[in-house]
Amino acid sequence: MRQFGLTYDDAVAIQSCLVIGLEAQKIRYDEHFHEMTFPDRMTAQLDSSRTMKKIAYLNKFTGAHSRRSLKKLGKLVVE
Repeated sequence: MRQFGLTYDDAVAIQSCLVIGLEAQKIRYDEHFHEMTFPDRMTAQLDSSRTMKKIAYLNKFTGAHSRRSLKKLGKLVVE
């Protein structure tokens, strides 16, 4: 992360924003799943998967989440 000029605090802040966004994506998806077209559902799945990968990548640097909490976050990924 230092190659991007990020400090530990920056990485933790970005990671917490991504976690909030992932939770919001899951809530919105659950509420509107039946109204979504197939391409919209595929986009939502891809977006949530990418967000989770970013969270996991940042966690390698920050160590802010335990494996257990990452598994709980993984359940928020739209499938």
